[in-house]
Amino acid sequence: MEADSMKFIADAAKYLSIGVCSLVMISVAKWVAEIWITIISSISRNPSVKNDVTLFAYIGAGMTEAIALYALVLAFMMLFS
Repeated sequence: MEADSMKFIADAAKYLSIGVCSLVMISVAKWVAEIWITIISSISRNPSVKNDVTLFAYIGAGMTEAIALYALVLAFMMLFS
């Protein structure tokens, strides 16, 4: 009987951890949107910096999306292990 309750606790902890990973992905989506809002705002204020700002935007968005992909892979590893 005790082994069954420990399995339920372990499953609950696993699903709670997966939920935390999904919160990370939601946060990343918010910050990628913030990056693009800032890029559009800065280019509209000073169009001559488009090439410089665009390069940093792609680098920043790519690094931020990498965090989401790491969280997704971690969630899948926890789910299927």
